Amino acid sequence: MDLLIDSHVHLIRSTRALLAWGTTLQVAVDCLDRMPAPKVLEQLASLSKAGLQGGEDHYVGASKGLNHIATRIAERVVEVAPDRDAPTLASIYIVALHQLTRTDHKTLRATYERVKPTAHSGAPG
Repeated sequence: MDLLIDSHVHLIRSTRALLAWGTTLQVAVDCLDRMPAPKVLEQLASLSKAGLQGGEDHYVGASKGLNHIATRIAERVVEVAPDRDAPTLASIYIVALHQLTRTDHKTLRATYERVKPTAHSGAPG
């Protein structure tokens, strides 16, 4: 829970906008999607060391598009490490949020602008 809150606050500070919780996950996953697969694999391997891998999953309500991007990331990771189990979508989301807290403000603002239509689709204009 703290990771989600920290990520959300970091993104709000970066964009200077009041954002929905789902936007934070969208921006985080989009940033992670742009990372090379070996770097994502490295981040996945560090989950337990960082205290971010528990035995309980919490549903946050991801869209079909967001799940598609997370699945694509998992598939890229499997391509570079075929001998390892595919990462779960939950672990992809956690790594994405963890990485977001370490992403600079300029990158987050640019990513937010890029995903903004996706993050707000269906909302009145």
